[in-house]
Amino acid sequence: MRKYLLLFILFFTLQALAQHHTSVKIIGYVKNADGKALSDATVYIKNTAYSTSTDKDGHYILVVAPGKYEIIGSKVGFLAHKESATVTIGENKYLQFDLNADPNTTLDQVVVAGKSGIQEVRESPFNVVALDAKARYNSTMNLTDLLAKASGVKIRQAGGLGSDVNIAINGFTGRNIKIFMDGVPMQGTSSSFQLNNIPVSLAERIEIYKGVIPIEFGSDALGGVINIVTNQSTNSFVDASYSYGTYNTHRTNIIVGHTTPKGFSFQLNGYQNYSDNSYKIKSRLKTNGNTSRDTMWFKRFHGGYHNEGLVAKVGWVNKPWADRFFIGATLSQDYKEIQNAPGNIETVYGDVFQKSKGLQPTMEYYKRDLLIKGLTARVTANYNFSRNSTVDTSSYSYNWLGERIIAVSKGERGVAGLSDSDNSNYSGTANLSYRINDQHAITLNDIQTGFVRKLVSDLPEESLSEFEKLKRHSSKNVLGLSYRYRHSRSWNVNAFGKNYLQKVRGPYNNGDEAHPDYQEKSVSYNKIGYGIASTYFWREFQFKASWERAYRLPSDRDLFGDETEEVGNTDLKPESSMNYNLGVTMNKEFGHAHVIYVDVNGYYRDTKDFIRTTFMPRSQLTELVNFGKTRTIGVDLEARYYFKNIATIGGTYTFMNLYNNEKTRDAASGTVANSTYKDHMPNIPYNFGNLEAGYYLHHLGGKDNVLNLTYSFNYVGKFYLNFESLGDAVNGGEKYALPTQISHDFGATYMVKNGKYNFTLEVQNLTGAELADNFGMLKPGRAIYGKVRFYVMKRTKNQ
Repeated sequence: MRKYLLLFILFFTLQALAQHHTSVKIIGYVKNADGKALSDATVYIKNTAYSTSTDKDGHYILVVAPGKYEIIGSKVGFLAHKESATVTIGENKYLQFDLNADPNTTLDQVVVAGKSGIQEVRESPFNVVALDAKARYNSTMNLTDLLAKASGVKIRQAGGLGSDVNIAINGFTGRNIKIFMDGVPMQGTSSSFQLNNIPVSLAERIEIYKGVIPIEFGSDALGGVINIVTNQSTNSFVDASYSYGTYNTHRTNIIVGHTTPKGFSFQLNGYQNYSDNSYKIKSRLKTNGNTSRDTMWFKRFHGGYHNEGLVAKVGWVNKPWADRFFIGATLSQDYKEIQNAPGNIETVYGDVFQKSKGLQPTMEYYKRDLLIKGLTARVTANYNFSRNSTVDTSSYSYNWLGERIIAVSKGERGVAGLSDSDNSNYSGTANLSYRINDQHAITLNDIQTGFVRKLVSDLPEESLSEFEKLKRHSSKNVLGLSYRYRHSRSWNVNAFGKNYLQKVRGPYNNGDEAHPDYQEKSVSYNKIGYGIASTYFWREFQFKASWERAYRLPSDRDLFGDETEEVGNTDLKPESSMNYNLGVTMNKEFGHAHVIYVDVNGYYRDTKDFIRTTFMPRSQLTELVNFGKTRTIGVDLEARYYFKNIATIGGTYTFMNLYNNEKTRDAASGTVANSTYKDHMPNIPYNFGNLEAGYYLHHLGGKDNVLNLTYSFNYVGKFYLNFESLGDAVNGGEKYALPTQISHDFGATYMVKNGKYNFTLEVQNLTGAELADNFGMLKPGRAIYGKVRFYVMKRTKNQ
């Protein structure tokens, strides 16, 4: 099969190369008002996929078919400039763009002029959403809060600051979603450096690919990919902020960046998060072995969390031997108190805690026109080392009043635990892309990842259990090849193939939960995936279609657990899915005051060996298992209206049907009909959305001052925590469900002197609604936060 796939792509490439297309060139320069060349400016043709960037001398070449065009030159920090031109066969057109500096470049902009990185991502043939992080720098958001604003994305948290986060894209959750930072996998990073504790100011934008994934990410993501694009600025700047709010929550962030005229560049980002997480929850009360009949409100008393991180990188930009070359490192640590069992809020802990430390060195190399024109190379590498510790040695048991009694044995979770584990994770990516001409391009991408865990103990080896002595190793390789054909300025297509390889060695329980019998198991998997994506532009509309035969290989945590709350399962098989996407986007400008943006995407997923979370009744820990077949049909909608730089309103809505598609199940008497066939998969929201509105008051209290008022409406429809055909024994046979949840947020930001000084007030969950995500675990109620931010930037000369 692999041989035929490669022959097919090669044949497709040769056939396309044999075609003859007459093309002409639009050439010129992009300069500032003083006549200085602007590098990395974008020149593109409106409502088409034609786009290019200027070199270090501000020069550009745009190869197009003959015709009449509106050509736009733009660069971040400058006002876009538009020219109209007609080019004919045998003629090369010269156009120079002189860009004026944007006086409001540091303010949160409502209408973005020019083709930004976000617009380029949106115009790709893949089903992708791009979020502008820069517009949220004055908020108290972390990266998961920003992700929650995207259509088709549902963020579910187990509690307050620092709690575990589950990301769902089109119904796929957890490790079905792969996370990248600047195209480098975040797999294996310490819990102290995750989306739920990284400040939003670390990112420039977030790209969310749904279902069908470009080979450049080299990923086995079945549900989608999240790529965090960090601040790529080559200017010198300082960005410092501090916020304080409810539950004694503190957040601090400082970013410093500098680039010299000769291209030497560095960036340093330090942050910290702290919270008592002392919000109120609802639970029944256990006293003297008895459990109350009714639920009551209690204040959490053992939920403290703090986290510190330092991200540094140094290198060179715009050199003859590299457009970008950086080496860097991330240092991070966190401490988290565990208040209750992950699946049972009535089981209270008073002394259990976790802590971790992480170190992540990184390298990135990027060069266009390497050796020959049109050849682009990108190489990345990182190594993640983390030490994770869990302490559960208390001789007491607790209830929600904070009362404690002497327990029968040590260990609040049933067995005393004082465990350390060292996780080592590496990844390397090599990407070569060759643009043969304006119509044809091929890309080869290879990514290798590996994982090793070693349990650390002060005990002599003879005192360790067989389970502790077993090895935990995993390695993956994903090799991808793609061909892009641009038939015209309006239509392009991308065909690709992927080869997945995984090798696993680790413990396998040959017994059951009550009588474990762990043995070492080795297994390997080799799968072939393939797909195609295409887009067509017509006037203000863009049409997209994509399809992929996708696989998701079990992750390290799936296979080996976290040695604390999640049990590993090396018996997991890869998930497979046929993913289909179909969408249309409209971006229409009316006059010079009004812009309407609408994006509608439908999707269909037919999945086998779906991996889902189950709870182990004896230990109350979680485990992942292969479920069987599922099917997903859904639609994502995003619509926004902009009025000048004064007001905006819009939102997202998702409706999907993720259901059990397994007609039969195994039973003691043999194969029987599955009573939950066609039921929604449990504990997954399938109807949710948000609405946002913003209003800008310019020159309030000064010429360069702006007051920004924002409102957000958040909605999650009712969903079942168990299969909807079943009752729940704990609740007397009643359906176990979470009701419809609605919440409101409000924010006000006052930006002084073009955003140099910024003051923010936020109220989250304005009405104090009862909000829950995972199995009814309540999240924080009403919370108020204040933030101050200082930002100053100086443009680097010769940039």
